[in-house]
Amino acid sequence: MRLDQTGTRSLISAALVLFLAVIGVYLWFIDILAMQKQFGAFLAAELTAFAMLLYLYANPNRSEFRKQWFLAGCLFMTFCLVLAVL
Repeated sequence: MRLDQTGTRSLISAALVLFLAVIGVYLWFIDILAMQKQFGAFLAAELTAFAMLLYLYANPNRSEFRKQWFLAGCLFMTFCLVLAVL
C-alpha cells in the first residue's frame, strides 16, 4: 500500500492518536484497585496502538508497510476492548 500518495499515513496516525487520547483520559480517571481487569485490558490496547503508531513512523522514507501487522494490531486491540467490557 502506498501511503505517501493517498494520505493514508496521516489518516491512520490521526485515528491512532485519537484512540490513544481517549483511552489515556479514560485510564486517568479509572479506579485501578476496583477495576484491575479493565485497566489491564485498556492499557494493553493503548500500548498496542502506540506500537502501531511507532511502526508507522519508524522509517519515514519507506512508502510501503505490511498490512498484516496493522490487521494483527487492530484485532488484538479489539480483543482487548472486548475483554475489558466483559
